[in-house]
Amino acid sequence: MPDSAFPLPDNEEIEALVSAERTDDLKTLLADYHPADIADLLDELSDESALAIFNILPNDIASEVLDETGSLVRQELVEKVDDERLADLLDELPMDDAAEFVADLPEPIAERLLGLMEPEEAEDVRELLAYEDETAGRLMTTDVARLRRNWSAARAIDYLRSLEDQEMLHYLYVVDRHDVLIGIVPLRDLMLAQPQVTVGDIMQPGVVSVPVTADQEDLADFISRYDYISIPVVDNAGRFLGVVTVDDALDVLAEEATEDIQRLGGSEPLDQPYFAASISRVVSKRIGWLLLLFVASTLTGTVINIFKDEISTIITLSLFIPLIIGTGGNAGSQTVATIIRAITLDEVRLGNVWQAVRREVTVGAILGLAMAAVGFVRAIFWHTGLDVALVVAFTLPAVVIWATTIATVVPTLADRLHIDPTVISGPMISTIVDATGLLIYFSLARLLLKV
Repeated sequence: MPDSAFPLPDNEEIEALVSAERTDDLKTLLADYHPADIADLLDELSDESALAIFNILPNDIASEVLDETGSLVRQELVEKVDDERLADLLDELPMDDAAEFVADLPEPIAERLLGLMEPEEAEDVRELLAYEDETAGRLMTTDVARLRRNWSAARAIDYLRSLEDQEMLHYLYVVDRHDVLIGIVPLRDLMLAQPQVTVGDIMQPGVVSVPVTADQEDLADFISRYDYISIPVVDNAGRFLGVVTVDDALDVLAEEATEDIQRLGGSEPLDQPYFAASISRVVSKRIGWLLLLFVASTLTGTVINIFKDEISTIITLSLFIPLIIGTGGNAGSQTVATIIRAITLDEVRLGNVWQAVRREVTVGAILGLAMAAVGFVRAIFWHTGLDVALVVAFTLPAVVIWATTIATVVPTLADRLHIDPTVISGPMISTIVDATGLLIYFSLARLLLKV
């Protein structure tokens, strides 16, 4: 496998070699680079140059490059590369990666490629695609060596030597005659064992496994928490089906982080590569929350309308509306990001939410007092009068404390109700805090200014 120990060549240099059709020089230049780095390079080049480079790569490298490319280049390759070659490249990939690739394609294209793949490989992909999306079944690799407990170490090693396409792991899995998982053998222990020792003598029983229906996010968190390199997947009867490896778990964590970021921005996740999603799909994913936030935002106008007499009496109150709204929204956003992360790590839950609230209220009070000092000075410099400056100074700590409280309680309650906390956080909390923050501001103004 090529290993990139130095930076990739300049894009202009690559484009020049492609334009001059210096194929041999391109092959020599790229031979030292890892497929993931070549994929990054293709993402930076023009469509024509990316296609030209991809076409000169040997299949074993091209398959990995195809798996690593960004959505826009991948879409271009699917459209321009011959179907026969694409099918050959899918045959080269591990079946879980091939299944993931096919799942992102339009159904007619996916079926066409599956029909061109080797029958055995295509059947493996179809079996993985039959499992529910975002489950362990979709992620697992099925080409894994299976040992029997009565085999000698010598026989097991001979068996491993005979394998071609099986994925070799640090742990080997032992099954009975019904394929039920009964133990694991560290590869190191097998290699060091005396030839006559049986697999049963060196295997470790009581294997930790996950059901094939396990949610991929829970599975990835499980692998990350306990530092597993791989974890076996079983069906309801305990039969060994395959393994999910740590690289797949890392991909899931990246995918879930992307979805959370999209939700925090007030949009449903696309569930497919960005450039593969149609405009109508992007619109459909955004419009629901955008309309909801639009309606919720009218609360701010309602509050201003209720206190219009106070605003008209003391015009300077309106100068601080952006300050109050911005401070509350920012404080809420900071808190909600921290709390959602803590919920993900199972550090904050309904049972200790009030402990979290007390902590955030303390933080909010300290931050609010700092904001109050700055706000008071700003009001004085704007010559608004001591009375308005005091209203601003009293409002800011109250708004920050309120924002941090809301941003702590709402995601925790959502998680308890099995609602993704990112869905109702971010913009929604900011919108709520905007309206309630103004309510606090004008209520204090009415009380302190006697208007």
